[in-house]
Amino acid sequence: MTKQLKLSALVAALLVSASAFAAKPGYVADQSTDAVTRNSYNECWKTTYFDKATEGLVECGDKAPAQTAEVAPVITHEKVTLSAKVLFAFDKSTLRPEAKAVLDPLVDRLKDDSVKSVEVNGYTDYMGPEKLNLVLSQKRADAVKDYFVAGGISAEKITTAGHGPEGATMTADCKAQFKKKSQRAALKNCIEPDRRVELLINAVQKNTK
Repeated sequence: MTKQLKLSALVAALLVSASAFAAKPGYVADQSTDAVTRNSYNECWKTTYFDKATEGLVECGDKAPAQTAEVAPVITHEKVTLSAKVLFAFDKSTLRPEAKAVLDPLVDRLKDDSVKSVEVNGYTDYMGPEKLNLVLSQKRADAVKDYFVAGGISAEKITTAGHGPEGATMTADCKAQFKKKSQRAALKNCIEPDRRVELLINAVQKNTK
């Protein structure tokens, strides 16, 4: 009877030991907590059949932590077109009082941390000497930048450029419609869209999840 009890106890012990090993393959684990058993040197206890390549654990120093791939930020490019008619008097580079209603919301937009830079580009129509148009378009772009800086936007975040009549799209159609000298005022109004300031806002796309 004693031998049978001893045999039963041995079998039970082996079953407990086997279940402990199964919790963490290759390691001796605490059955109640599922944690790997450690010795007095805080080293993980391994089984006789431990295979480091397939069973190694990071917490035991037997496996390197998984590398998390870095996700490159997504940069968005938002184009905003402002009519020079709203911002400036004809052939002038001083901002009109009406410009405040247009520029103030943009100041708030540019203060967002997601905005990394903004490009301010000035354009004119074809009328007048090209050299003077280039100067005027640059001054207008600079005037918009100065307004943003005065509103609290870092000057380092803003670049400006004057392009003169480059990119004008209304010239041919408007000239075809208003050929007479008496129609000069109408021609000037027709090409008004070419007189503009364009912003290119470069921002990091926010995670909406």
